[in-house]
Amino acid sequence: MVNAGWLKKTELFRGLGESQLNIILSHSSVESFPEGKTIFHQGDEAVGLYILIEGVVDLTVKTGEKIDFMTSTIDKEGAIFGMPSLLEPFRYNVTAMCLKPSKVLFIEGDHIRKYIEQDAKMGIEIMKKLASIYFNRLNEMREGVSKLIKMFKPKVP
Repeated sequence: MVNAGWLKKTELFRGLGESQLNIILSHSSVESFPEGKTIFHQGDEAVGLYILIEGVVDLTVKTGEKIDFMTSTIDKEGAIFGMPSLLEPFRYNVTAMCLKPSKVLFIEGDHIRKYIEQDAKMGIEIMKKLASIYFNRLNEMREGVSKLIKMFKPKVP
């Protein structure tokens, strides 16, 4: 199921060639998690990138000692999470927990970083997609916060 053709359809690796995709896949594994399982915690060392094969993963940010603020729900096949494994300081900035039994492709972050440094064209393509994904998710979060604020904002006559 997971091969270069499948990886090419994912949001991060669309623009890469088959040989580049096979290099990425050479340090990857498919992992399964039950419902309720935390894949990683906010603040953990970001050791790898995850791509959803099936299931639903909730990404939350701890904003205080006891308050979690949901930032995204990953539910589309090919969606990525764990992006801080590609960016300094290499610490996850969210907690990822499975809302349903989930299967993911795990790719070692240091392996991807090594090939980004060796293949500038591949690196630029991945970083352009990574920036786009971050901005799209940021805008989705802003839209959600804006709707929430409007719900509680007093109506002025």
